[in-house]
Order: sequence, then C-alpha cells, then structure tokens
Amino acid sequence: MAAKVAEDIVRLAWLSGGKRARLFIALAVFSFTASVTADSAGAGQDGVTESAADAAEVPAPPAPHALFYRGRDYGSESLHGPISVFLNRGYDVLQLRPGERNVFQQSYGADGRVVLRNLANPIPAIADDGFGRFFRTEIFPLSFTPDTAYWVPNYTLHLIGGGMTFRALSEWFEAHRFPLARLWSGAVIMASALVNETLENKRNTGFNTDAIADVYFFDLGGMALFSIDTVARFFSEEVRVMDWSLQPAFTFPTGNLNNEGNYFAVKWPLPFYRRLSPFVHMGLGSLGGLSYRVGEYSVSAAAGWRSYRLTNRSRTELRNNVSFAPSAGVFIDRNDSLLASLRISNVEDNVVELNLFPNSFWHSNPGIGSWYIVGKHGEFLAGLSVAGTFEFGIGYERPVHAAH
Repeated sequence: MAAKVAEDIVRLAWLSGGKRARLFIALAVFSFTASVTADSAGAGQDGVTESAADAAEVPAPPAPHALFYRGRDYGSESLHGPISVFLNRGYDVLQLRPGERNVFQQSYGADGRVVLRNLANPIPAIADDGFGRFFRTEIFPLSFTPDTAYWVPNYTLHLIGGGMTFRALSEWFEAHRFPLARLWSGAVIMASALVNETLENKRNTGFNTDAIADVYFFDLGGMALFSIDTVARFFSEEVRVMDWSLQPAFTFPTGNLNNEGNYFAVKWPLPFYRRLSPFVHMGLGSLGGLSYRVGEYSVSAAAGWRSYRLTNRSRTELRNNVSFAPSAGVFIDRNDSLLASLRISNVEDNVVELNLFPNSFWHSNPGIGSWYIVGKHGEFLAGLSVAGTFEFGIGYERPVHAAH
C-alpha cells in the first residue's frame, strides 16, 4: 500500500516539477530503494522473504545493543533516517533566513570554498582571530554575552546533539543492514556539517574560525564521544537526550524547504520522583521547563528564547550575530519519540508552529504526519510527511504578498 501511494506521489511530482525538483525526487527514490533492498536482503531466517511494500511499511528492528534508535513506527522516530538528518541538520540555519529558503539558490560554490579553505588552513585563521579569543569564545565556556558566547551551540548542538545523532544514525544503518554503519553515519553527519557551515558563512570572504571549532573540535569530538558505550548509555538512560527534529518539506508554489530544524530534548528524571523531569528543548534557541510521565506518555512544557535572525557584521571574517525572541512550547511524546509539539514565538514568520508526527494519536499504514505554521501577517504554511518513505514531505506555502 505504501509503495503504491509513494509511486503515485512520485509520478505526479515528476510530471509537474522542474529539473531541480526531479533531482530531489531521484535522491528520495534512491534512499527509499536502498532501505527496502536492505530490509529484503535480510528477511526472515525461516526462508520467508518480505515484499518490498511490506519492508517499507514495517520499521527495521533495532540492533540488540541499540541505545537511541528503537525502530518505532510512531512519532519523530518514524521519520528518522539519513535524508531527514541531512535536511534538518544541514539546512537548520535557513530557519533564520525566511526570504532565502530555496535550497537550490544558495551560494554553495563561493561560500563552500571559503569554508574548505579555512578548514584546510586552521592555524592562520585562528591566529588572525587570536588564539585567546578563539578558545575563550568558541571552545571553553568563558564568555557570556550574545556576541561572544559562540561555545553554547557548540556544546549543545554539535557535541551532545551531534554525537547523539551520529550514534542514533549508526544504529539506523545497522538496523537496515548496512555494512560499516558508523562510517555511513559519519559521512552523513560530516556532509550535513559542511552544508551547514557553508550556509552560515553567507558571503564572508575571509577567515571563518566558527567552522574550525564546529567541525574539528565539536562535530568530530561528538562522534568520538558517543562512540564510547559508557557515554552513550549515560545519555540514553540517565540524562536522556532525544532527537526531536522537525518534519522537513518542500512547499509549493515556491519550492522552498520549510519546517526543517535540528532540535533536541533533554530529560533528567528526579531521583525521588521518577515521573517528573527537568526538561530542556534546544536547537536554534533554548526552552526550559518540566516533563511529566504517565506510562508510555509524557507531557512537557517549557519557555525561553528562540533565535530568529542571523546577521554577519563583517565581510572579511565571520562575526555572526543572532537575534532572540520570547518563545514557549508544549510537547507530547511516547517513549521519548515526539508525537506532537506546539510552539508559540514572538517572531514575524513563525508565530505558531504545530507538528503532528506520523501515528501520533491514530494509527495508519503508512503513518501520515502533518504540520502547520502561521505568521504575524497571515502567512500560512502546511505540509504532510509519510513514515517509512522519503523522510521529507510536501506542503503548501501562502507567501506574504498573498496573505495581505
């Protein structure tokens, strides 16, 4: 059934889309086919082989030692995979650039060359910035102003979040019977890191120490850290870290990528009352609050700040400034897989964001998820996602000029 639905969607999109749309369709089909092939190749030891459609609809069972990927067919985990990680992580910064969300209109060549040049020559770049300033603002938690505390996302999103994503994606590749699972996972993490750094560079032609800190110290450091079973188990069982990234979708008629975002949740159950946990939701901005668990389900509420604009103060070196606005959210999860989230923020384009993940409160095969975004001036976006297929969805976007 899922295969037939996917086939119809692909045929319609292929006929109506341009060359760029077809490129992404081909990428999605490749990912879907690889997953199905891997599942079919390892089917039942009784000699019973699943059909491709069944393999696509039934989530791959996790490896016996899996700590983060459980193969659940509901919530955020049902959409977890290499393409969703690449889109959410690689294009995360586009949330801060509402007028520049088309992934085919980014300056990959010029900005990518600047990033690679800095990564290839880290010492001159750091020396120009000053080793003291580099380690004080990028590496160690010794600066605390919005213009200098660059280390905060390095620890939260790159070291802990990136390390956890690397381990979870490794377990996804193992569950789908890919050889060299950690190598595949590392390749996806590094590819998304390079895209993210390229987009953050944004017309800077000079030094970029942010990319050096992110990639060499924290992205690679997170992968090494979470390769240690003791560390990974601590962040899985004691202080629980979960990937609660969004449901990325390409929206018509603009072709923009919307509702993408690399987000994580952290819970630390109180030792004297395990149902209640301090709760942190982190990504572009941070929310803090409490989470209460009843059986398999938890309800979490938090408030804090959301990032909404990224501007560079210089053209000859990267000096990004981030603007923040008040924000609050309510989250419902089942066994730490996010089912639904509602976030309200004092920003222009994303005032209200509602995400309902596949098989959240009703079960279907395949699982269908949806999301909705409302802006201050009547902007409206909505989209759908399908569990077990392409890991990204399609949606509709009513532009600002049409909303007035």
